[in-house]
Amino acid sequence: MQIKQKYSVFTYIKPYREYFILAVLFILIECGLEISVPFLSNILLKKGLIYDATETSVIGMDTTFILIMGAIMLSFAVVSMFLGFMTAKFTAKVGRGLGYELRKAEYQKIQDLSFSNLDNFRINSLVTRMTNDVQIVSDTFCQVLRPLLRAPLQLVFSSVFAIIMSAQLSIVFAVVVPILAILLIVVIALSRPLFVKLQGVLDKVNRTTRESITAMKLIRANAKKERETEKFSSVNQEAKKVASSALGINATNMACIQAMTYLCILGILIIGGNLAIKAASAIMIVNIASFLDYVMQMLASLIMLSNVFMIFTRADASNSRIRKVFEAENEIVEDKASDVKLENGSVELKNVFFKYKKQADEYVLSDINLDIENGQFIGITGKTGSSKSTLIYLIERFYDIEKGELKIGGKDIKEYSLNELRKNIAISFQSPQLFTGTIRDNLLWGKKDATEEEIIKACQIAQCYDFIVNTLPKGFETVMGQSGSNISGGQRQRICIARAILRNPKILILDDSFSALDRITEQQVKQNLKTMLPEMTKIVISQKVSTIFDADSIIVMDDGKVSEVGTNQQLLENNGIYKMIYSIQNEGK
Repeated sequence: MQIKQKYSVFTYIKPYREYFILAVLFILIECGLEISVPFLSNILLKKGLIYDATETSVIGMDTTFILIMGAIMLSFAVVSMFLGFMTAKFTAKVGRGLGYELRKAEYQKIQDLSFSNLDNFRINSLVTRMTNDVQIVSDTFCQVLRPLLRAPLQLVFSSVFAIIMSAQLSIVFAVVVPILAILLIVVIALSRPLFVKLQGVLDKVNRTTRESITAMKLIRANAKKERETEKFSSVNQEAKKVASSALGINATNMACIQAMTYLCILGILIIGGNLAIKAASAIMIVNIASFLDYVMQMLASLIMLSNVFMIFTRADASNSRIRKVFEAENEIVEDKASDVKLENGSVELKNVFFKYKKQADEYVLSDINLDIENGQFIGITGKTGSSKSTLIYLIERFYDIEKGELKIGGKDIKEYSLNELRKNIAISFQSPQLFTGTIRDNLLWGKKDATEEEIIKACQIAQCYDFIVNTLPKGFETVMGQSGSNISGGQRQRICIARAILRNPKILILDDSFSALDRITEQQVKQNLKTMLPEMTKIVISQKVSTIFDADSIIVMDDGKVSEVGTNQQLLENNGIYKMIYSIQNEGK
């Protein structure tokens, strides 16, 4: 088993560290300039105004000093504004870059995961984690970097300067700050589980949307529009309810902070006013005004911190979901440096057992013993649920066997790198998957450097050349609709078979890939596979006996075990499962 990958979001910020460092530097300078403004304002009022001997009234002002201090404060404001603009620019670059790097890395991780790992994630959940969750983390960085750095500095220095100016007035915020801190801790504790739940509900919304759009024809054909609409409304309502609860807590938190802010200001004005009246000093009023400026900065920093923590709470929920993908331990361990070459398409299984991780107590394949020679045409059949497809998943090494021995080309399957193994094993599934692009693009997806002659030959073997050239308006340049929706199911299957053949693998696996073909086309494809690709091992899975009756050898699966092996004639003479399937399918003919 591989060492668990350690995930840190900061890893994906490194490519943009220059912008990050500049953003941090500018934020610190900007914060320093803003913190100094009340201090400069206090100096301006004390030195720029001329007081009488008792300091109870203003009798004049020093215009030159006021203009100089005013110019300094104005320059601070201009520089601060410029730094704020540049900070926003650099932060956006880092945040969007983070999103890009994170999505790219997560996509690569998903591509590298084994099917055992993917079984633990739903497709819609992976989509949400790559899009919505990554976007939330990226947006959070853009939103919180500035207040995250400014707020603590502003809070500390404003508090220090405020205490220096008036220790008596400082008692007010000394009472308020702990209350706000306790309130924030409670809000975070209540809201985080709701944000985690919200992301899970969004998975359900995505799943329901995906299913309903994919099955649109089926829904309309069966007049189930209202039923599906109700189902979507139900999960949508659940998302609304959870989001309202989470954001409602946030709104309550902000309302409480605002109330505490006003109470703090009111307390300062009352206490400070009394002190100024008792002291009968204009200087005292100046100090109270500056003190109030610092208190406003301090409270603003608390509000910023509150917002930061609330945003972090949701981002942490998304980040933990992303972390689960990155830290998933890949079940398939390969030697990427292996230079072992797959020489032929022989397959040998000795006493092979296999079970899915979710079915830890139940083997889905038990005591499998098979010997497939290079170049053979092999058929696999059996009742539904007999683990036919699971068997070929082991040959592709989508999963690793639990016990026994599996050899490909005479060597243990684990001796090959996955690239070498899958380069030489091609598979076409019952549900043909075509990608956005032309037919040529889809064929070249199997082998990007294929020549025109190779493309034509593969299509001729798969019996799709004629309909592509003679039926479709642009031939190989015809653009496919989503999943090939503008051609028939049988045509899609044949293009997918041609794509697999074009790779010229040692082993070709067709998993019920003839299900949408008519009997004549099916026979022509099989005959072409036998005569034109004699050195390629062909493994065909089919529920239809007519598809595999002429195979060199037929493997009959039953309840995860090999029930029978032999030719069509041999199996009919054995009076076993194959004969029963054959009789049912040929009844009345």
